[in-house]
Amino acid sequence: LYLPIGTGIAGAVVLSGRLYGGAAGWAGQIGHIPVHPGGAACGCGQRGCLAAYASGGAVAARYGAAGAEEVVRRASEGDPAAGRVWDTAVETLALALATYTRLLDPAAVVIGGGVSHAGDALIVPLRARLTAFLSPHPPGRKAPEVRASALGARAGLLGAGLLGWRTAGTAGTAGTAGSAEERRGDVHVTGA
Repeated sequence: LYLPIGTGIAGAVVLSGRLYGGAAGWAGQIGHIPVHPGGAACGCGQRGCLAAYASGGAVAARYGAAGAEEVVRRASEGDPAAGRVWDTAVETLALALATYTRLLDPAAVVIGGGVSHAGDALIVPLRARLTAFLSPHPPGRKAPEVRASALGARAGLLGAGLLGWRTAGTAGTAGTAGSAEERRGDVHVTGA
């Protein structure tokens, strides 16, 4: 699962090395999984969505900061209010990922977007909480690897550029509409 977390939370599912869109192209979009039914209002009109607690925009708004990076910094400096907001974001993200893991058993979860810049302040507690939510694992099964994207916030932009390039044509076929599988969105993904 590739999970870009910025002003919102999106997701992309990679199955057998290929991007999977599902029946209508929305597979992997976990930002609107309810993590607190009846909880905080979400921009989508529902209440209690993951995005209302763990997106960069929600983290900043819940604390009253200009951005999530300020909340992370203040939490690391010992600000209890910032710490509560950040802990809630990590906890709800781990809960949603545990649900996702139980359903699709991903080998890895790659966090991208602006929130991935929190680095170990996000990845270390997220790994621990995800492991706790998934315990006990089936024999021989560990929690999926959780890591920050090497491309950070640029992954989405690069992916959009790649899709545009493929749609325009590849390998000397510029100007064509691409193959049928590329028009459907079944593009090969080599890394995040």
